[in-house]
Amino acid sequence: MELKEVLKKFCLVPAPAGAESALHAAAREVMEPFGKCEADKRGNFICTKEGSGKHFLLDAHMDQIGLAVTAIEPGGFLKVGKVGGMDRRVLPGAEVLVLGKEPVYGIISAKPPHLTADKERGKAPDFEDLAVDTGLEEAQLRSLVALGDPVVYRPYFGELLGDTVTATALDNRAGMAILARVMELLQQQDSCAQVSAVFSVGEEVGGRGADNAAFAIDAEEAIVVDVSFALQSEIAAKQRLHAMELGGGAFIGIAPILSKEMCDGLIAVAKDSHIDYQLEIMSGKTGTNADGITCAGTGTKAAMVSPPIRNMHTAVEVARLSDLEQCAQLIASIWKSFAFCAVPRAMKQPCAHTSPRTWAICLTR
Repeated sequence: MELKEVLKKFCLVPAPAGAESALHAAAREVMEPFGKCEADKRGNFICTKEGSGKHFLLDAHMDQIGLAVTAIEPGGFLKVGKVGGMDRRVLPGAEVLVLGKEPVYGIISAKPPHLTADKERGKAPDFEDLAVDTGLEEAQLRSLVALGDPVVYRPYFGELLGDTVTATALDNRAGMAILARVMELLQQQDSCAQVSAVFSVGEEVGGRGADNAAFAIDAEEAIVVDVSFALQSEIAAKQRLHAMELGGGAFIGIAPILSKEMCDGLIAVAKDSHIDYQLEIMSGKTGTNADGITCAGTGTKAAMVSPPIRNMHTAVEVARLSDLEQCAQLIASIWKSFAFCAVPRAMKQPCAHTSPRTWAICLTR
């Protein structure tokens, strides 16, 4: 698998919350070699590697932030409302795609500075003051676009220097690409674990898709992969606990709602396997699908592994492929460790791949 090409394939499919099924074909093409693929009633896409051991759930949400058409106006303009955490500061002048009967290209209007009052300068416009300019006549626009149609940033994927890439929807197509790479790595291992990789719906609008999947799958342990914050010049030093280095490796989440045993196990595995990692400290919930998965059904132990990205929730998010690879290597390496060994819990002896460090961790469980 070429990780960059898989990431590009996922990023270039417009699939905002509520319209994630557009990604199913690309997901099936990538994931079908690794297990049984199906979509559930909620729209989650699930690839399952069968096994006789413990059942693990891997989750990465596939929806992206977007907008929705709220009005069609004369002159070829559309009024829009936000879907998920769309940032109005970066919208004026942005290129977008309206997902109507046919894709309609548009530009979000930007008032020229010459016509901007002094009191408006330096302020982000409210959503009700934004409009998408399609350049179409009203009648033609109405034949192609209906109220409620999704609007996304125009899909884009580009390469910067080294292994750095920039794209729309790295949040969270990066997580999807990581899980695809994990499933590929598992094919190369002798593991009896049963693993369900879930591309879940609706995370950007409050979750619940992952909750449904977790309830149905009823796995023993779960790892959630979502993007997190990489340091950039405008992020203050006081925020360093919540933003780490791009290129510094996988983030391992530490939070009260997550399983301390799993987090400690991931750290031990990273050290033993010489995998680059950083700690992401969260004082409460994680703000990701992990929060719902831990509480679904009778509950599931959960941990988080995340790649850092810059410019989150913009049209030009930035990531490094090396960080994605480190995340995948870390998750795939847990099946070589007794701390996460895919054997019945009653087992009293370490498996063939167990190191003394991870065996000691298991004895504390």
